[in-house]
Amino acid sequence: MAGRVSVLGAGNGGCAIAADLARRGMDPTLFDLPAFADVLEPIREAGGLRLTGVLGDAQVPIPRITTAIDEAVGEGDVLVVAVPAFAQATFAAAMAPHLRPGHTIVLAPGSTGGALAVADVLRRAGGLEGVAVAETLSLPFACRKPDPASVHVAGVKQNLPLAAFPARSTADVVARVADVFPGGVAPAAHVLETSLNNMNATAHPVPVVLNAGWIETTGGDFRFYADGVSPSVARVMDAVDADRLRLVAALGLPSVPATEWDRRMYGLTGETTYELNRDSWVHRDIRAPRELRTRYLLEDVPFGLVPIASIARELGIPTPTIDLVVDLASLLADEDLRAHGRTADALGLGGLDAAGMVRLVETGTA
Repeated sequence: MAGRVSVLGAGNGGCAIAADLARRGMDPTLFDLPAFADVLEPIREAGGLRLTGVLGDAQVPIPRITTAIDEAVGEGDVLVVAVPAFAQATFAAAMAPHLRPGHTIVLAPGSTGGALAVADVLRRAGGLEGVAVAETLSLPFACRKPDPASVHVAGVKQNLPLAAFPARSTADVVARVADVFPGGVAPAAHVLETSLNNMNATAHPVPVVLNAGWIETTGGDFRFYADGVSPSVARVMDAVDADRLRLVAALGLPSVPATEWDRRMYGLTGETTYELNRDSWVHRDIRAPRELRTRYLLEDVPFGLVPIASIARELGIPTPTIDLVVDLASLLADEDLRAHGRTADALGLGGLDAAGMVRLVETGTA
C-alpha cells in the first residue's frame, strides 16, 4: 500500500493524479514550486479540482495545497513527480534535503532517462540513501486542464510499465504504488525499457514538424491526432519508431511498436499508425498546440528523441529519421534542441556497450 501520497507538479498530469487520488479517498498533498504559486491559487480558492471525463464528474477536495517543499515531502511516503522532463532535476534538488529512508519517488512519466537523471542529482546532494527512485513509461492518464481549477481525463492507461533504478527495487516499488494508479502498474525489466518506450517521443514531434504551417496559420485550430496525422505523416512517425526499435532490440528488450503500446494501454483498435490516430476515442478531440514553441518540441525532442539517438550512437546504431526530425524541430523552434538535451554521457551510459548499459540499470554499477 502506498501510504500517504504527495503529488509534485500541478500541471495536466499532476492535477489528474491528485484529483483521482482524492476521489478515491486517498487524501493527497498537491505541491508546486513557489514560482508557480499562481497555478495553485485557483485550486485552493475552489477547495479542490473539478474532475470530468472517464473517471466521473465531481468536485473533489484537495485539502493540502502547498508551495513548501519540506511540507510536501514530509507529508508523503510516496512522492509522485508529474512535471516536464526539463524540470525533473530542479524538483530533485529541491526534494533532496528533505528526503528520508523509505521514501519512494515515482516520476510519472520519466520521459527518456528521468530516473537516471534524478538519481544522479540525489546522489550528488546526499539524498539518495534509502530512497527508491522509479519511473513510469507514460503519464497514467490522457488528460488536459480546461481551466485552472479543472482537469478532464479522456483515458486511463492500463498496466502502466514501471521500473526502479536499480532494477532490484522494482518489485517493491510496484507493490508499494499499486493503488496509486487506477489502471495498475506492471514491472518493466529496468529503466531502459521504460525510457526507450517513451510514447511522447514518437507521438508528438513529427506531427508538429509536419503540420508547422497549419499550426502557425490557425493557432492550432485542428485536431492534433485525428486531423494532423495523415497517412504520410504516419509514415514518418513509423520511421522514427523504427529507429527507436533498433536500439530497443540491441539492448535485448522486447520490440514493442508505438502502435502496440496504444492498443495495450487504451484498448484502441486499428492496424496502422494512421488508423489508430484517426479513430482514437481517447485522443480524437485533443487540439493541436497553439504555437510551435510547445512542449511537444521543447520537451519531447531534447528529453525524448535526443537521448534515444545519443544512446544509439554509443552502440553504433544509426537513427537517420530521428536525427532529421531533431534538426527540423531545432530550426522551427529557433534553438539547438540537442545542445540542452539529455545524452548518454549525462545519464551515465557513455562508453558502455549494450551489456554494460543493462548491467548499470539492473545493479546500479556498470
